[in-house]
This record gives sequence, C-alpha cells and structure tokens, in this order.
Amino acid sequence: MNLRKIFDYYSQDGILERIVRSARDREVSFSKRDGSHLSRPNTLVYPRDVLEMVKKGAVSFHGSVERWRNPMQLGTRLSEKELNELRKGWDLIIDIDSSIGLEASKLAAVRVLSFLRKHGINKPGLKFSGNRGFHIGIPWEAFPRKVDYTATKDQFPHLPQVIATFIRAKIKDDLMQDLIKMKGSLRSLVEDLDRHLEELTPYIFVDIEKDWGSRHLFRMPYTVNEKTFSERKCLVTLPLKNPESFKRDDASIERIKPKLDFFRETERGEATSLVIDAMDWYSERKKEERKKPKGRIRRTRKVPEERFPPCIKLILRGLSDGRKRSVFILANFLASSGWRREDAEKRILEWNRKNSPPLKDNYIKTQLKWFERQRRNLLPPNCDNQQFYKSFGVCKPDSKCKKIKNPVVYPFKK
Repeated sequence: MNLRKIFDYYSQDGILERIVRSARDREVSFSKRDGSHLSRPNTLVYPRDVLEMVKKGAVSFHGSVERWRNPMQLGTRLSEKELNELRKGWDLIIDIDSSIGLEASKLAAVRVLSFLRKHGINKPGLKFSGNRGFHIGIPWEAFPRKVDYTATKDQFPHLPQVIATFIRAKIKDDLMQDLIKMKGSLRSLVEDLDRHLEELTPYIFVDIEKDWGSRHLFRMPYTVNEKTFSERKCLVTLPLKNPESFKRDDASIERIKPKLDFFRETERGEATSLVIDAMDWYSERKKEERKKPKGRIRRTRKVPEERFPPCIKLILRGLSDGRKRSVFILANFLASSGWRREDAEKRILEWNRKNSPPLKDNYIKTQLKWFERQRRNLLPPNCDNQQFYKSFGVCKPDSKCKKIKNPVVYPFKK
C-alpha cells in the first residue's frame, strides 16, 4: 500500500466531509505509517486540513473522546479545574477487541448493543475498528446534564468508566456462554490458555475497555488503521448497521463507499436510564467491597482431607477436563484451609499424576508461586460459579453443601 493511494482515498468528497464533521470540537492526533504521532494538540476544521496532514505523512486520524471549547488550548500542565472549564462534554466510546479473533468481538458487540437498546438507547453508533474489533458510540447529547447534582461533563473519566464496568458485569455470563457455543465446548475455549486464572471470565478472551484517562483518543470513522498499513489489504474504520453480517474484507480501502455516520441522531437525555442504573449498581458494589475482609484468609490448623467437601475430594481423584481451573481451586482451598505452601505443592503435584493427561509440573509450580505472592483474599470460586465445579462434573453436593456458598466453609460447618 503506497502513500499515493492513501492520499487518493482521503481525497474523496464523502470521506473528507465525514472526517471533518466527526472532528468538530475534538482534539485530533495524527498517526504516521510507523505508528508514531505528529505533535498534539491539533484540530481538523476544513477538508483541506485532512489532505495537508496526509502530505506530512499522516495515515490515521484519532479524535478525543472529550469535546472541547478550544482544543488548541490543551496541554499536559492543565489542572483538573482548567480541563473542566475547557470541556464541553464527552462521548462514551466502548472499545471492543479480542485475542481470539473477529468473531468473538462480534459476539461482544451484539451483547453490548442489545444491552444498550434495553436501556432505551435506540441508535448507538457502531463501527469496525480497522483491525480485530468494534467501537460502539453514545454521543454526548444522549446524557443528562447533571448526575448527583454535579455537571456530567465534569465527571470524566469516572462516569464513563462506571458505565463501561456496569455493562461488562451485566453481559458477562451471557457473553461467556456465547464464546463457549462459538468454540463448541468450554474445553475447546480454554485448551490453549497458558496463564493463571483468578476467575474464568469472557474478558480473558474479549476486551471491553473500561479504563481511560483525560484526553483519551479513539480512531475516527473512515480513517485508515495504521496498524494494517503494511498489509496487502489496508483496512479502514468503517461505520456499520450491525456486526453480524460484517466481513473483514468489507473494510478494505478499495471497497469503501461512505454511507453511514458513526454518531447518529439521538434524543436528548436518552442515556439517562443507563447512567442511573450504572451509578446505583456501582454504589451497591462499593458497599459490598467494604464489607469484604482484607488480606489472605488462612486457618491456623491444617484441615485434614477427610473433612474436605465432595467437590474437592472428586477433584483430587484426578481429572481429564478442568485441570487448569482445578489448580486455581486447589491452591486457594488449601491455602485457606491451613496447609503450608510446601504441603500444598506436594499434594497438588501428587494429584496431577492422576490426571489424564497430567499438566506439566513446571506449569503448576509457576501458578503456585503466583498465588503465594498475592496479598489479596484469594478464595476458591463460590459454589454457584457456573464455569467451575458444575462445568467439569465435580459438583456432587451433600446435605451440608446446601448451607454453604464456598467450599472453604464446608469443613467448619456443623
């Protein structure tokens, strides 16, 4: 892909108009083909500005999530008060990506879009990110002007972070089932996973971004993704109606015919229900976190194996499925049941020899070292966690199990 073809692409009237329109009130950053950026802050006001930047080597255009009164006054030394005075508002951009491919990103995008529509957001923006994922956008006009008696525009980045975290939590279980169905089984989904697991969640495989700071940028619609510039097919961030029917080749630079805008018309305050529900959920979550004990829970006396719950006893007989998840279960169960690290490691290595096939001893030792370094309260997963005990057939409760939520409680339940 040569720079002349990039210039010809951006020279199209429909492309220029949409890029300039989406850049209004935004700080704009320009990426070169090697991934480096031209100096910030900058703006795009006229179509000719786009072409001038392309002549200087710009391949991709990134706009700020925040909208500013005068983007050219921005700088790294501005205080929070000064930034709030400059900020007119902000858009919510939900960035979806996946390490296991575009189809997994599609599943996440479908879940997010469905969730937003249930909260009264009828026309959320959608675009292909230009590589492995999608961007979903809710424009500033959809948000209430005040939340908890404070100007919404001044609650960046905290409020959009809360909303994104809320969405992740609410679609988590359904998305996990979607991924398992896509792969055919839970075992197929996790078989190539070689990392420690605190919890098996869909966000090991799919990322829905939830953390960003001030002056956060997103790749603007109809701009080239600089990461694909060297590929045989250069890809563009393409606005879409829906993700299901999209194919990666649809975003090839040779095929682009501008039809849709990323940000669509919205009713003022359309996202109010989403904001209120997210804030209520976040408030309850913080209350629960304050109730949880801090630090690792350790029993002073070693719990003998005959007092272990049925699920742990079944795991210790050896497994053909769920072996890696069981390392996490056993390590934290034994640590919370008064077992010294040396004893726990010896017992888990003995257990591993009964597995079919066994895991590598080095893998187990690495996981155990990681668990030992954690200062947080790492318990085994709760009994009702669908991705653990039941999923590989070791949940065989007895009468005592009905009275507990976590296996570590079992030996001490009278």
